[in-house]
Amino acid sequence: MTGALRVQSAGAGDAPLLHALILRAFAEYAGRLDPPAGANDETVLSIEHKLAEGGAFICRAGDVAHGCVFFARRADHLYVGRLSVPPEFRRRGIGDLLLQQTERHATHLDLPSVRLRVRLALGVLRAYYRKRGYAEIGLHSHAGYGAPTFVEMEKRL
Repeated sequence: MTGALRVQSAGAGDAPLLHALILRAFAEYAGRLDPPAGANDETVLSIEHKLAEGGAFICRAGDVAHGCVFFARRADHLYVGRLSVPPEFRRRGIGDLLLQQTERHATHLDLPSVRLRVRLALGVLRAYYRKRGYAEIGLHSHAGYGAPTFVEMEKRL
């Protein structure tokens, strides 16, 4: 790592970088999830739309991007999605820094909670969020699936 980790807001010009981070972070799930991870279908254009609808934070060390997270304001919470840390940067606290920034942002917006969604098949990620104060608040299914495929989790602030 070159330089201290810092988290900053992403701008529209960061869409290609964010797209690359997402694809690297979610590559390990290709062919392993049913339904397939939507992250693998992202494009620079879809990332630009996500930025316009909400925003994103990037974690960097020097000039190197180590991870990102997207957010969108809802009526009663901040929705967080696509927390993306490529494998070579994991276990360094980057995900924690990004989550903490979204939580601060929710507080700044006077929102009482942060919510996110996790695949039921990804028990390690569910445990990760539970350790960070997120509670499971509902099971949901992707379109066309009769049984639940993901859980919604919330952290009250």
